[in-house]
Amino acid sequence: MNKKLIITVRVNEYVGREFNKNVPYTPDEIAETAAQCREAGASIIHFHARNPDGSPCHTPEVYAEIVEKIRDRTDILVDSTLGVHTVKEDENRLQHIKLMGKKTRSRPDFAAVDTGSTNLDSYDPVKKMFKTVNKTYVNSTETCLFLAKGMTESGVKPHLSVWAVPFIRMTDALMDMGAIREPAYIQCVLADGWHVGAHPGTSRGLQGLIDFLPRHRKIEWTVALKEGNLLNVSTLALEQGGHLAPGLGDYPYPELGYPTNAELVRRFAELGRSVGRYPATTDEARVLLGIQKD
Repeated sequence: MNKKLIITVRVNEYVGREFNKNVPYTPDEIAETAAQCREAGASIIHFHARNPDGSPCHTPEVYAEIVEKIRDRTDILVDSTLGVHTVKEDENRLQHIKLMGKKTRSRPDFAAVDTGSTNLDSYDPVKKMFKTVNKTYVNSTETCLFLAKGMTESGVKPHLSVWAVPFIRMTDALMDMGAIREPAYIQCVLADGWHVGAHPGTSRGLQGLIDFLPRHRKIEWTVALKEGNLLNVSTLALEQGGHLAPGLGDYPYPELGYPTNAELVRRFAELGRSVGRYPATTDEARVLLGIQKD
C-alpha cells in the first residue's frame, strides 16, 4: 500500500477576506474550520491568531483559546505559528508556546520554525519596483536553536519551514547536533506572484528543494505554495512521497470558485486518492511524524 497522505491545511496565513470571504479570523471560526477540514481529510491545521478585523494578533491567551476550542471540536493535530516578521525578539516569538505548554489542552502539537532568513518584499513587474524594501524575515542560527530548544522543552514538535537550499542545510545541521529530533517534519515553501523570497511554485522550483533533502535522516516533508495554486506541483510531491499543505491563507483559489478551506482539502484529498495516496487519519499522521498522544 502507498504511503498515507498528510494534508496540513493552512487556513489563515497572510491572505485575508478581501480575497476570499471564507478565511477564518476568530477563535470560533478557526475551530469550526478545523472540524470541517478534519472531516474533509486533513490531519493537521496550521493557523495564525487574528483580531476580529483580520489583523495579526500576538496575544498568548488568544492562541491558547484557539487551541482549546479546536480540541473541543475535533481530534485534528494543531500546528501554531510563531508570529510574522514584526515579532522580532526570540523570547516574544516563543511566549505563547511556553504558555500553552503548561496546559495539555491548550498546547499545540507543532509550531513553525523557519530555518533561515529571507526577504518578504513583493516585486511589481509592471511598475518595475518593489512594493516595500525592508521586510526581512530574520531567523539567525541562534534564533533557530533557541526556538527548537524551547519547543522541545514545552512538548511541542518543531515544524521546519525551508524556503531555499541553505535552509535545508541548516535543518540537516540542527538534526545532526540533536537540536531537532527525528523524524523531522519539513515544509518546502514555494512562492508565486510577486513574492521573490522563495523557490518558484513550479516543478523545477520544488525539485530543487527535494534534491537537497537529507535522505540519510528520518524525515517527512510537505509542500506549501504562497500566492499560487498548489495543484501545480501536487502531483510531483505525491509521486515522490511528499505531503501537501494547501490553504486559503496562502492563496484564494479563484480557479476553484473561491472555496472554503474544507472544500479545498477535499479537492486535494481526492487528488491523493487518485494516485493511491489516501488521506492519513490523525493517528496515522502521529505514527509517521513521531507524535505521542498525551
